[in-house]
Amino acid sequence: MKLFNKKYHKPGTKPGTLKIDKNPVFSIDLYDYNATEIKVELDADVVTCKAFIESENCTWIHVQGDPSADAMKLLGKDLGIHELYVEDIINVGQRPKVDVSDENIFLILNLPVKQDGYAHVDQVSLFLTKSTLISFSTGKENPFEGVIERLENKIGKLRKQKTDYLMYALVDTVIDFGFPMLETYSEQIQALEDELMETKNERLLGSIHELRRELLLIRRRLWPQREVINDLLRADDSPLLKENALLHLRDCHDHVISIMEMLETYHEMTSGLMELYLTSVSLKLNDVMKFLTIFTTIFIPPTFLVGVYGMNFNAATSSTNMPELDWQYG
Repeated sequence: MKLFNKKYHKPGTKPGTLKIDKNPVFSIDLYDYNATEIKVELDADVVTCKAFIESENCTWIHVQGDPSADAMKLLGKDLGIHELYVEDIINVGQRPKVDVSDENIFLILNLPVKQDGYAHVDQVSLFLTKSTLISFSTGKENPFEGVIERLENKIGKLRKQKTDYLMYALVDTVIDFGFPMLETYSEQIQALEDELMETKNERLLGSIHELRRELLLIRRRLWPQREVINDLLRADDSPLLKENALLHLRDCHDHVISIMEMLETYHEMTSGLMELYLTSVSLKLNDVMKFLTIFTTIFIPPTFLVGVYGMNFNAATSSTNMPELDWQYG
């Protein structure tokens, strides 16, 4: 996971400036529904989306991928998204935040995913008005397939509720993506603990350090989401949030706290693993030094004798020389 993954403009650029991508890859899906029927438009264009904005039904427009600057300008203009919000959507890597007004609610959340053994964070942006919800998600895979299935098959209360409840469903999905990642981390920590008990090779130290660093970065990206949910819960006077949605958002708050506590625990466990590794290496070095000390102690007396009696003196030249030199076995 990169230490710095925020897109930004050159310092001094005017607010609302959009970076133009050479090859933007994105899709727009539209879902217009009520309690009895649903209309789905896959790979829709901005003009089609605009036609459904004034609909009496609930309208969900989902943009997946990295939209072009032109498409974002049209969406912002036709759907009433402020230019600063558009800039935040384009420049991914934003800190999770929420802006609440009487006319709309704008949310930015971070969605943690594991891909090819590496962790990274996708940005999810939500723009809510009275009857329309527009969602933006980076990455190739749509994280809201489960919500779409519930909408199309009339599972749960989604079709009977307004767009604020749909917003809760998307927020809940983003937050709950943290649990599969935590499960993966728990398996990695357990495997490292087991291997550490059996061997003390240098590769383990690198694996522990990489996991600890990844947990720290994930924690930094997800920690502000607790503040976001808190701010939403405090916006109970907003005409866009009904009591039912606020009630379910409290459950999201519980999930956020649970995820953060587990991340803290795993980070401390990896720190403990690193200390355990260094301690075990130190103990192993002490055992080696102990063996060498005993070995040296055993050979000190023979070394002393060899040093003393190894001198080539002749007893005939002086009566004080060693008499053993004239002995048969001297």
